[in-house]
Amino acid sequence: MRTLKCALPVLIFLLFSFHSEIVAQDGVKFWAGHSLGTKLTEQWRIRVGQLYLFDEVMDLSSLQNSARIEYRFNSKFRIGLGYVRSSDPSDPDQEARNRLDPRIRYNFRLGKLRVANTLRTEWHFPERSKFEYRIRYALRLHRGDWGLPLNMTPYITNELHYYLDGRPFQYRDPQGEAVVKQSPDGLHAHRIMLGLRFKPFKRANASIYFMRQTEFNLGNKYRRINVTDPRNGEVKRDFNNFSVLAFNFSYRLKI
Repeated sequence: MRTLKCALPVLIFLLFSFHSEIVAQDGVKFWAGHSLGTKLTEQWRIRVGQLYLFDEVMDLSSLQNSARIEYRFNSKFRIGLGYVRSSDPSDPDQEARNRLDPRIRYNFRLGKLRVANTLRTEWHFPERSKFEYRIRYALRLHRGDWGLPLNMTPYITNELHYYLDGRPFQYRDPQGEAVVKQSPDGLHAHRIMLGLRFKPFKRANASIYFMRQTEFNLGNKYRRINVTDPRNGEVKRDFNNFSVLAFNFSYRLKI
């Protein structure tokens, strides 16, 4: 255990340093969130929260209000339904974005390693240019008690995004002739999160994490994003790659 405690700061430093070159190129956004949850019964839980999204120069670019209800069958399996409304505080006339996201989660253990699998399907309205529906699968790994102050626990999450039913895009051959007009459906994004979770006081949880999103193309060339128009060299629906440093605080209200 002493070896693990000594190795933890070194591991976190190496993981964050691994992304330093990418961060230097793109800059880092900052997100800050808070939420409040409670148990309605032993099975039913509800949670409401807010997330503040700041850009690379710390201007508030978006505010997300969320609510979620969840049913826990047991300690391993749960289902839920969430709603998120995003708006731009600097432009009250801009249309807000909404999404519904039913989800399922299954947890299990491999020795002292804890594994969480989450699958959710998001419906975005109004639709985004790249998708109206987004399927997200996340695999989260963390160990149990490290014996650290405030019950600090490091974790890593890998997440894949599948895009569906975006706005139809006109694909062209190398000569610039129209081939097909359709949405860029497919597996197009990966997120990795490296974080540290801790308990500042009773019924409270907090976490600080680094997240990197990378978009990409796989398979059919007529389902791609980040497409170069052969007629003028313009890149359309370009990759949205970014890095985030985030802090989140949650509190469980006892009623």
